[in-house]
Order: sequence, then structure tokens, then C-alpha cells
Amino acid sequence: MAKSAEESARYILKIFQRHNTRKNGTILMNNLTLPFAQDGWTQEDLEAGLPYGVEKGWYTIGKESKFVTLTEAGTIEAPVETTKA
Repeated sequence: MAKSAEESARYILKIFQRHNTRKNGTILMNNLTLPFAQDGWTQEDLEAGLPYGVEKGWYTIGKESKFVTLTEAGTIEAPVETTKA
């Protein structure tokens, strides 16, 4: 089932967190594609989420669409991961 563009964009932020990416940190586009495929999302979900997150200012897409860079706004918006003690 397709997710909304916002849900997909927020999932991208979660992937940044998994990679311990901080403000202005970049990840390869491939590092987004694999989790989307493994976690029950589709390529279409990823393609919908990327421009949504860019529009919100959460991240930017680099030259030739190979890298995605987390912005300060994205760092603030990213969900906080909690661990159980």
C-alpha cells in the first residue's frame, strides 16, 4: 500500500538517524533505496517522499541525484529514537 509523500519524507529522516547523520551530513541515495525496499515501502514511496522533504527544507538532493544532504530543519524535524532500558 502506498504511503503519503509526508510519511515517506519522514521515513527518509528516520534513515538519516539510523546512519547517525547530523546537520549537513550526506548519505548516498543507495542508502535510502535499500531500507525502503526492505521495510515494506516502494520505490514510488521514495520518489514521492524525496521532493516533499526538499520542499519542506529537510534535506537537499545533490548533484546527479547521488547524495542527499540533511539540513538543520531536517535535523530538528527528525524523530527522536528512544531505546528501552
